[in-house]
Amino acid sequence: MSSKRKWDQAAPEEDNTPTKAVKQEDGKTASEAAAAAAAIAAKIAAQFAGSGGSGLPGGKDPHDGDYIRDIDINDQRNRYLLTKGSTQTQIHEDTGASVSTKGVWYPDRTKATEKDPPLYLHISATSPEMLQNAIDKVNELIAMDMGSLVEDKKDRMRERRKWPEEKIPVGIDSIRNFNVRAKVVGPQGMFVKYIQQETNTRVQIKGIGSGFVDQETGHEHDEPMYIHVTGPDEGQVQRAKVLTEDLLEVVRQEHAKVKTVVQQQQMELHQAQLQYAAYSYGARRPSFY
Repeated sequence: MSSKRKWDQAAPEEDNTPTKAVKQEDGKTASEAAAAAAAIAAKIAAQFAGSGGSGLPGGKDPHDGDYIRDIDINDQRNRYLLTKGSTQTQIHEDTGASVSTKGVWYPDRTKATEKDPPLYLHISATSPEMLQNAIDKVNELIAMDMGSLVEDKKDRMRERRKWPEEKIPVGIDSIRNFNVRAKVVGPQGMFVKYIQQETNTRVQIKGIGSGFVDQETGHEHDEPMYIHVTGPDEGQVQRAKVLTEDLLEVVRQEHAKVKTVVQQQQMELHQAQLQYAAYSYGARRPSFY
């Protein structure tokens, strides 16, 4: 292990852009199996949602609002996410519009019928703005990179082995001019990469404000920011934990200095505001002499 840690060295200008690993699709047989599973899930969701009358895209449902839109998702790779009840509930909570699954998923859409059209989302809203907001949400989910639909054999083996892991809370509040995530990962991810290389582990920042999005939920983990360490060897995971805690101590010291400066600036601003208020009051106060 190096005698001098990366976070003890002078660092270049920060680049806070998180990197994302790009997965590649598996073989044809596995991909077809994943597509079949997604088809079954989508079909079940469509059956629970009901056909809403005739089941035709654009058909008027008596419970619809004044503004409706149907979005074809039959051939979308993210259709399983779009048909999940939790996803549609989240869109409703965010926009006020109602979203339901209609139609049937067809591997070959040419086999669709008028009675059972290809899979689509039915959006109903009470105003044009509400409808457009829901459409934008759906389009964002359609464009989202969900990674590979099928894990490769190495991932499955790793899951069966269940590597040892550690969760280290960051425990640093966000303040002005101090990006907690950027300070922890280091310039271009230098600090995290250093720990990974030294210990042969995987180190990821997760939780609120981390920028790490869970592929199943499409959201950050709903807990305070923490560092997740995992690897095949328990001893190496513990080494990575020690290095991570050492890194966090350095970041906390820097954070405390910045926080002191910010508090001092806020105090000086408050005093200046009080002085200005007193001056303004004295200037406006009438004289009786």
